[in-house]
Amino acid sequence: MMDNSDLENLELYQLMAEIKPVSEPAVISMWPQGPGWTVLLVCVAVIAVLALTIYKYKQFKQRHRRFAIAEINALNDNASPLAISSILKRCAFNDFNRAQIASLTGTNWVDFLNAHCHKHTPFHDFYQQDQQPELVLLKQQAIIWLSHYKVQL
Repeated sequence: MMDNSDLENLELYQLMAEIKPVSEPAVISMWPQGPGWTVLLVCVAVIAVLALTIYKYKQFKQRHRRFAIAEINALNDNASPLAISSILKRCAFNDFNRAQIASLTGTNWVDFLNAHCHKHTPFHDFYQQDQQPELVLLKQQAIIWLSHYKVQL
């Protein structure tokens, strides 16, 4: 128990003068919470960096598709359907067996194109002169094929 005998004979105003102001407590830091939160934050950062790296790697691996689409878009209006076919074949060389792709011509090549993408209207033989498709439609077909074909090894 505290000895308050020296304060017994003091008046109220004298007691008020003896009161020391209460200081505010120090601010409680919210960081760091603990080692668990630090580990969780590091894991989230690693996963984010890993996901971004995988995304960029996939973009890098698919750059030949973007170049082929740009090349098809750059073709003029009097280009041959064979020019589009050659662009598609060069792009297919990157993802499929080169020996298999190099030997494909005519209906075999068209069947290969149609077999690897189901999101477009089917291609017809590029070599048939009597049924030349409209070049704009053929360009659209080729761009859709380049955007959506599946690699099946």
